[in-house]
Amino acid sequence: KLNLTDPRWEIEAPFDAVFCRNVMIYFDKQTQYAVLQRMSRVLAPDGLLFAGHSESFLHAAELFKPIGKTVYRPLTRG
Repeated sequence: KLNLTDPRWEIEAPFDAVFCRNVMIYFDKQTQYAVLQRMSRVLAPDGLLFAGHSESFLHAAELFKPIGKTVYRPLTRG
């Protein structure tokens, strides 16, 4: 179990892939950004974030780079 909005994620990282499909659309942009910051920290540098088709993270361009329609790669570890 993991609460995406909890500031502390007690999980072992790094992950090669995170599947978070059709969840972020329910959060405002500020909450999305905070969650994406945490995701960037738990993904391996060459890891992948898989999102839903209706989700876009252009507002977090310094954290993730789109590499496909719904696939993102982390740019930072911070």
